[in-house]
Amino acid sequence: MTSRTLTARRSLAVPADTAALRILNTAARLSDEERALVRRLCIFQEVINAGEAFTSEGRTVTPRLILSGWACRQRILADGQRQIFGFLLPGDGVGLGTDARPLDEASTVALTRVECVDAVMLREILALQDPRHDRLRRALATARRYEETCLLNHVVRLGRQSALARLAHLLLELRDRLQRAGLCSIDRMHLPLTQEALADALGLSLVHVSRTLSQMKRNRLIAMQNGWLTILDESYLRSACDYDADYPVLH
Repeated sequence: MTSRTLTARRSLAVPADTAALRILNTAARLSDEERALVRRLCIFQEVINAGEAFTSEGRTVTPRLILSGWACRQRILADGQRQIFGFLLPGDGVGLGTDARPLDEASTVALTRVECVDAVMLREILALQDPRHDRLRRALATARRYEETCLLNHVVRLGRQSALARLAHLLLELRDRLQRAGLCSIDRMHLPLTQEALADALGLSLVHVSRTLSQMKRNRLIAMQNGWLTILDESYLRSACDYDADYPVLH
């Protein structure tokens, strides 16, 4: 049994410039009332420590907005092997849809210390279909659609790409997601993922990941230091992995 640091009875107003609001505003320009609604309803803070689960597999995750930290959706096989099939970053929402879906019942685990806010009330308000919140509902739908697009890209990575292409595609995707949330620059980002996590996400051995990263650094494609990654040759990386960064927009 895991323990969590709960501060759910302490009010924590979501900052106006939080990553979640920046991401939602990318999909649909929110009204002042919609931004205020998110800040007003997402006030109960929870801290989930690294290695702890948001929820166990088969149980629907509690609606949350992630303020800081990284998590993943994963499945552990009977022999102990892990397959990661999606990363959750600051600004991402989980369990916010009104319709149940398999991704919301996947095992979701914190990879670093995660700070998030309870979004149950937000989901319930949006379920009322108030036309004043149409843009916010569209923005959440777009975010969910993008998550499914990333999952399809992940299938292609695992099934058809070389080790270098898999790493390049994932790193570019993570950079774009962080940039959309206002959390990194065009060429430099904080990457708190271990090589083990990268291996479990990309279906590679730990040795293969280490060798491929070393090759990318030797060829001046990337640089890595103290948990930070710098993209040195984005053009080559895009070409090597056939990367498409289009973000879906629902009208």
